Amino acid sequence: MKRLVWLACFAYLLTGIGHIILGSVLEPLIKHYNVTYSDGGQLIMNQFFGFLIGVLFTPFLIKKLGRRITLLLAMILFATVQLSLFSLIPWNSLLVIIPFSGAGFGIIETLLAGMIVAELKEKKASIMVLTELCFGIGALTIPLVAAFLIATGEWNSIFLFVSILVSISFFLWLFVRVGQYEYILRKKPEIHSGKDVIKKTYTKPTRPLLILGSIFFFLYVGLEMTFPNYLPTIMAMTSNLSNATIALSITVFWGAMTVGRLLMIFIVNRFRIWNLFIVMVVGQMVSIGLFALSPNATFSFIVIFIAGILMGGIFSLGLLVINGGIPGLEDRTTSILIAMGGLGGALLPKFAGNLLDQYPVHVTLWFMFAFSVVMTLLLFFIHVSYKRLKVEDSTDIIKTTNQKNLQM
Repeated sequence: MKRLVWLACFAYLLTGIGHIILGSVLEPLIKHYNVTYSDGGQLIMNQFFGFLIGVLFTPFLIKKLGRRITLLLAMILFATVQLSLFSLIPWNSLLVIIPFSGAGFGIIETLLAGMIVAELKEKKASIMVLTELCFGIGALTIPLVAAFLIATGEWNSIFLFVSILVSISFFLWLFVRVGQYEYILRKKPEIHSGKDVIKKTYTKPTRPLLILGSIFFFLYVGLEMTFPNYLPTIMAMTSNLSNATIALSITVFWGAMTVGRLLMIFIVNRFRIWNLFIVMVVGQMVSIGLFALSPNATFSFIVIFIAGILMGGIFSLGLLVINGGIPGLEDRTTSILIAMGGLGGALLPKFAGNLLDQYPVHVTLWFMFAFSVVMTLLLFFIHVSYKRLKVEDSTDIIKTTNQKNLQM
């Protein structure tokens, strides 16, 4: 299993790079093409739309092609577009092909998360957290590589570098075999009942959990994108710190996120997942509330660090909890949750930006706190829905056992 886990971690690291790479070199990219920041935003938005389409189509592709072939096709898309970016093709052509890059790493992210949740029976929680840690490492390191290449005047070489990394991952997944877990990468045969193909779908009792979970992920990823990205702006408006010190606020947050995920690897199997999930969601709400009430910059940095540690495991634990209540549909559920998270990550920062433009900074702070309060309330209803599903499952098992005993 170690071989499969490390292959997944390397691929997940690449998805972290995919999410960040355009923003890392946006400034020189805009200057080279002589376009506006609005045009640059359109490029990022096109990639995001591709990401959403890739995420939503992943379950269909897995069903038709199997996980390995789907993963390989996604990597081809991702690597090819990175080569095109390196080649500095015409701007209009770039706008057309960039969605395929988003689709590529969107498929990789959704496929691997769904595979871990659905197929791995041992230590799936710690493995899920480990892949999230690798995602964060990719997102943290690629801006540093980009900064070095920008300083040398070879900024577009970052895309060649990423294309090479994706190609390495492609060949590893193509040739490396994972022993007893090989079956989870192949196309699964369709299950027939008579002449009809049995299709798994969401039952009426599972839909509330899916809806609540989708809203939760929309808010969480939206908050995860809004809080750190506007930290320098908020700190500039609420303190007299230098620009260099203010810029450290993002590094503190993402560094804490990485530390939080690293710690989770060691503790997630020692405690109930639900208990950890509750602590992190409630802790996130408290820390954001304290940040809104912060009396000075030192206190703000302390709270930012605590928030980062607590928010580090919410995504992976949320996937495990919600999928745990809807067994058998992990690929589809993971796809929906990640897609909703992507929407939240696109829309909520835009909303927060509008608030900062039109109102005092504390309005934005209290709106972020309100989002975290809603997430905590959703957590309660998710828990109730989850428990209800487990009770119904237990009742069905008892009924089935009693019927078998009667027949005997």
